Amino acid sequence: MKKLLTNTITLVHSRKELLTEAGKYFVVGGLCTVLDFAILFVLTEYFKVQPLSASVISFMSGALLNYYLCTFWIFKVRSVSNRHLEMTYYILITAVGLGINFLLILFFTSYQHYHVMLSKLLATFVTYWWNFGARKYFLHTKTTLQTEVVKAAE
Repeated sequence: MKKLLTNTITLVHSRKELLTEAGKYFVVGGLCTVLDFAILFVLTEYFKVQPLSASVISFMSGALLNYYLCTFWIFKVRSVSNRHLEMTYYILITAVGLGINFLLILFFTSYQHYHVMLSKLLATFVTYWWNFGARKYFLHTKTTLQTEVVKAAE
């Protein structure tokens, strides 16, 4: 009975923590998205940079801000203690997100003939969930595949 109560309390606390992190990530994601969209708009409308190239630059600008806000404000648990390794994982997750973002913008602009800003908005919804889920699982969860591998090696 005591173990059941302890497990229930732990589950409630972990769900509350996850909802808090998701809420903070939504705020951070919104801020980074505003930066991303603003840079994309300025690059395409004022500097006449090709939309797909501009979307890569704007996405990476938002991702850099996102990294700092995630590691210093949102997530309390760090699965990777080495900052360089953590940043490497973060870049890999971001690269997958960038690939998703790029392919969706390519699809919506080239095949559906949507404006680049509408394409970016649609791609952002998908990319948001990939980034949050992957960062939470691989970089900010007490037990991940990476921490299990390290424990097994010890």
